[in-house]
Amino acid sequence: MLDDLDNLDRMMWYEKYGWNENPFLIKYNTNLVGLENEKQKLKDFVVSGNICFVVGDSGVGKTSLLKWLQRNLKSFKINYINAEALPEFFSLKKQIKKGWFKPTLLMLDEAQLCDEIVRSEIKVLYDTGVVKSVVIAQTNEKLNDYNVSFKSRVGKRFVRLEKLTLQDVIDLINIRTKNKHPFTNEMIKCIAEDADYNPRKVLENCEYICIELQNSQAQFNDEIVKKILKKKAEEDLFDLVKLEEPVLPDNLMPIDDAKLDGFSPMQKRIITILLEGNRTAKQLAIILNSTEGSVGKQLSKLAELNAVTIVNHRRPKVYGLKKEFKSTLN
Repeated sequence: MLDDLDNLDRMMWYEKYGWNENPFLIKYNTNLVGLENEKQKLKDFVVSGNICFVVGDSGVGKTSLLKWLQRNLKSFKINYINAEALPEFFSLKKQIKKGWFKPTLLMLDEAQLCDEIVRSEIKVLYDTGVVKSVVIAQTNEKLNDYNVSFKSRVGKRFVRLEKLTLQDVIDLINIRTKNKHPFTNEMIKCIAEDADYNPRKVLENCEYICIELQNSQAQFNDEIVKKILKKKAEEDLFDLVKLEEPVLPDNLMPIDDAKLDGFSPMQKRIITILLEGNRTAKQLAIILNSTEGSVGKQLSKLAELNAVTIVNHRRPKVYGLKKEFKSTLN
């Protein structure tokens, strides 16, 4: 009996629910929910040879939609570029070449992070026929950073990603967990309302609840879920008010660049910061002058690469370097 309890303690929280991995990880997923019209609209814009925008709040699925298009549009030579990972002095004109056998599609994600040079190069590549179509994903629908000539080419070609419906949220959770989860539809409704029907926030809520109840799954009921969500909201408010301004040493410990070969510039910066000490996503976002959502994506990718792990699952989650990975940097 004691051995069974000891084994239970050593299990990861998601294993206690019968999952092989965390089904609520914040990462792109091409198995999209509730976006059939948006998928077709985007595909039509691209095939017709247009510049178009995919817009929506952080966490609504813009990257997932672009990755879906990349997987399902075989008639184009596709160049997917995430502005978060662009190195200094990056040139689109040097990177993007005209396809010999297929027309070229440029997909630019997190475009709100681009500078004027990159934005101007998009228009040049399109006007000169190097790329046939362009898809630009960003959080803001307003095109204040683009000139009048560019705006005229876009016209009204926007794919807007809105909030999910309740059925969409139910489908999202079923897909992520392969229909194996402890939530009733009433619980899911509470989760969705608390998350304002935002996909990323729905997944965060599900993960938080499951971690809280991992050792008392029999207590799953509507009232308990409401109490946990209320607790999470109070912690979020506390974090917002009390989060300490992150302080870094004057000189970060240098890392041999060869040891970070294959990582994007932003991932390298995150690794360098975490080498000095564990941080929350919000603290990293402040240091990097980025959004918490953007940092969260990079942390998920680094976790998949076995470089970063969650050292404290309690909110706010604290991230650090995996011991095995950290030892390779010394």
